[in-house]
Parts: sequence; C-alpha cells; structure tokens
Amino acid sequence: MKRKEIEQFFKIHPIKEMSAAKIEYAFYLNPEMLKAANEYAEKQLEKTEEDKALETVIAEATEPDELLKLMRKSTSGLNRSAIREKVLQKEEEMLPLIKEKCMRNGQTEFIENALYIFLHGKTNSCEWIMKEYSEIRSEYLKSMLCLVLGFRGEAEWIPFLMKEVERLEREYPYESFEQGPLLAIQELAVRFL
Repeated sequence: MKRKEIEQFFKIHPIKEMSAAKIEYAFYLNPEMLKAANEYAEKQLEKTEEDKALETVIAEATEPDELLKLMRKSTSGLNRSAIREKVLQKEEEMLPLIKEKCMRNGQTEFIENALYIFLHGKTNSCEWIMKEYSEIRSEYLKSMLCLVLGFRGEAEWIPFLMKEVERLEREYPYESFEQGPLLAIQELAVRFL
C-alpha cells in the first residue's frame, strides 16, 4: 500500500472531527488527558453513595469474575480507572475472559473497558482480533477493535481496514463506526509508510 493511495482514500472517506473512536484515539495518544478528564469530573461532580460503595467494591475485588462484572458497570472516571488498573494487574487471567465476553457483549461500558485493556495491556491481541473479527456481534466493538489494529498491528492490515470503512459506511450510514478503522489506517500509515 502506498501513501498516495491512502491519501486518496481519506479524500473519499474523511476523518470526522468528533466520534467515539476519535475520543479513544486521543486518549491513547495522550493518556494524561484521560487522567485529567477523570480528575476534573471527580472534582466537579459530587460522589454519590453509589460511587462510594462501588469504590469499596473495586478496592476489595480480587477474583477475575468479580472484575469482569465490574467492567460492565457504569462508573465515574476514577472508579473506571481503578477497575482498569486492577484488570491490567491480572491481565493473564483476565484476557481469556474478556475475549470470550467480547464475542457477544454489546454493552458500551464493557466495550470501552475491554478496548483499554487491549490497547494498554502487555499482550498484543491483534492476531486474535483478526481471527475472531467476523464472529464478534457488536459493530461498535468491531470499530473500536480496529483502533487496536492501528496502534499495535501491522501495515498488511490496511486493505482489510479500508474494506471495513466501506462496509461500515454502507451498512451504518448514521453511525460513526467507520471512524475506528479510518483512524487505524491513519495510525498505521504514520507508523509504516
């Protein structure tokens, strides 16, 4: 794949200023921005009793099943960060469970937490993503997993990602699902071309 072909592709399929994938992309490139956003939200919003109770549950959680359930909960910023850090500490045990849940889970909170683990974990899950991609039910998750391919994958996957952009635009014209693979192409082009 040549840089010129990719530039032409982006003229036809532009990156939007705002999308869920763009936010995750920005947070990955600048982790301090995510930390600052979480801290700001915590200062601006008063902790509810539910937040405080969840903080205790997170602190006491040690078993993979408990952590997996916590990944599905809607949480405030610092609680979300605490869950993610605990999961990363147990990555070897957690990754098979996360991958299994990815096959059928469409819940936004779980997807965003799983994406964080795939992006920041020690294990590169790109081969698993490519192998299982067509079996994953959630189109939102597929879009987000494309970001993992962009940050941790190989240039050889650019043609696959281009086809995904076109498919997602065609099948989901009112969503921004195509933005995940578009940003992945951009990242791969920067890294390899």
